[in-house]
Amino acid sequence: MSGFSFKKGERITSRKILSSLFTKGESVYVHPLRILYRLSSGDRYPAAFAVSVPKRLFGKAVDRNLLKRRIREAYRMKKPGFYSGLNAMGRQVQLVILYQDQKKFDYFSIEDALRKGLEKLLQEISGIH
Repeated sequence: MSGFSFKKGERITSRKILSSLFTKGESVYVHPLRILYRLSSGDRYPAAFAVSVPKRLFGKAVDRNLLKRRIREAYRMKKPGFYSGLNAMGRQVQLVILYQDQKKFDYFSIEDALRKGLEKLLQEISGIH
């Protein structure tokens, strides 16, 4: 099933878009993740995303990369449900998922937090008209 892969259009690579998300984006917080988002339009995919684990929290690159892999995998598994929710509302969104704890959580904790965060995000987006 191709719904579980990441195409280039689903990733945010532009520094301009990333900086606008950090300055003008809204946020949803579910420990240990903060999801910064902005509604967008004209994109090919319902959502484009990026992952960030701050260097000030984890000095070692191996720790940051481990957490980024866990977040990306959790997002990949929750993506079909998230996309169907966005498609039902006719919305497109750009988001950055930030890790915000000094403790390394296991995959299942991250997956649960991401699921709750995406549900909360869909509720907030549905409230915006």
